[in-house]
Amino acid sequence: MSINNFVTQNPLLGIVLTVLVAIAGAFIAKKLHIPIPFMLGAMIGVAAYNIFTGSAMLPAKTKFFTQSVSGVLIGLSLTRKDVRNLKELIGPALILVVCFLFFTASVGLLMNKVFGFDPATSFLICVPGGVVDISLMAYDLNANPAIVSFVQSFRLFFVYLIFPVLITWVSKKTGTGDGGDPLSETDVEVKETFIDRIIPDNRVVKHIVTLACGLIGAWIGTTLGLPAGALSCSMVAVILLNMNSQRAMFDRKYKKAVQVIAGGLIGSSITMETVVRLPSVFLPTVVLMICYVAFNFLISFLMRLTKRIDFVSAMFASSPGGASDMALIASDLGGQSPKIAILQIVRLISVYTIFPFLVKFMIGLVS
Repeated sequence: MSINNFVTQNPLLGIVLTVLVAIAGAFIAKKLHIPIPFMLGAMIGVAAYNIFTGSAMLPAKTKFFTQSVSGVLIGLSLTRKDVRNLKELIGPALILVVCFLFFTASVGLLMNKVFGFDPATSFLICVPGGVVDISLMAYDLNANPAIVSFVQSFRLFFVYLIFPVLITWVSKKTGTGDGGDPLSETDVEVKETFIDRIIPDNRVVKHIVTLACGLIGAWIGTTLGLPAGALSCSMVAVILLNMNSQRAMFDRKYKKAVQVIAGGLIGSSITMETVVRLPSVFLPTVVLMICYVAFNFLISFLMRLTKRIDFVSAMFASSPGGASDMALIASDLGGQSPKIAILQIVRLISVYTIFPFLVKFMIGLVS
């Protein structure tokens, strides 16, 4: 009996095997120091398993739960202090979001018209968000999750490999500038709220409440049929909880588990036909990276005109990498880390709330 027939007759065992392959792939990738190891390792492992056996499977609600928890983790990244400091960076933040909206629309059209990607895939590969989260959006918008994941992963690798070198060169040539006014350093006063009084200050309870809040938000977003509704509404719900209480908590260590499951979910959609097509994605991916560099300079120049941030810090803030990662790199290279971190968070939040509507609009426009 083939593996495919065996797991078809024993679906629970098939799910367990898929999860075990995903976990094994994640840890192998970690040992090999592959970027985003828990997602990419799981994806590669499950993809290989599925290509050779056709037996990869995960529960029907996997996507919903994974998107919900991703929304929880993103929502917790915005603090009260960030909200207060954002008032001082309204100009650069608006420029950042508007320019990336234009980037996604214009370069997405290029990917569709010149390289022949389907509309949903064309625009999603251009969205400057998290690799896991954008790859999960592919399912909601009927894009090709394998291609979206491949291009987004390459984008993140490119950003961490090239952008620090490029920005260091620019810094040496131009200097960091005056940087604008510094952010205020006074702490935000934390007051007990009604939510704090009715929810016990217990670690387990806080985890349950936060997860429940995210799941309810995700259910509302899905029920309303919003683009990427599970992820975006879960994030919004947790942001509201985090802004109005001290009871929002969800350990970052769960992020690895989410990445493993997300990688397994994407890997299970990859077939031999997908693998054969991947080499054809290389040229458009290179073109996309060149567009990212060009737009990085343009956005940085416009943000610098507000006199709230220097050019080098603006380059870090508009680099489509991880918020904390870019802020840490910037701290070593002369950038203003607090401003960079806040603007990176603004970019990510806009990606999960505004960009799905843009992508859906553009899909309707070109279809």
